[in-house]
Amino acid sequence: MPSAAWYGLCYGLCYALWCDYYTKQEQDHKSKSSPQQQPKYSETYLTNPRNRQLQAQLLDMLQGDVSTAKQLLLQQRQWFPGRHDNWYLAKVIYNLEHGIDELRDWEMYSRLLLMLQGDDAAAERLLLQQRQAYPGKQHGWYLEKIIGDLERDRR
Repeated sequence: MPSAAWYGLCYGLCYALWCDYYTKQEQDHKSKSSPQQQPKYSETYLTNPRNRQLQAQLLDMLQGDVSTAKQLLLQQRQWFPGRHDNWYLAKVIYNLEHGIDELRDWEMYSRLLLMLQGDDAAAERLLLQQRQAYPGKQHGWYLEKIIGDLERDRR
């Protein structure tokens, strides 16, 4: 009479073979139902030539780094929901061309507002003064300058 261990071994082996068979059947069924996998493109990529141009430009700027492009686009979609694909692409390209790091700038602007007790008008006035005094600098530079000046003046 076979032992319980022998039955357990047979059961385990049969179960493993059944799982392997089932997995192969499922893969065969999927490959028969869709013999050629279509590449996953957004609808606007297929129908809008401007979208293809912007994507090519973005990938060129990022030297073909698709994962970074996806991350930047996802970030824009989270911050500005409901816009068109071309808008997101153009925004990311603009930010890269002008050296804008929105997250860093947003954190610095929040810090500036905290220093000014939430006075948004005062923050905008200070930014305007700095832009007039030092034209052509990046937005983050102005924020750093204002925060540095305020910290120095408070000492």
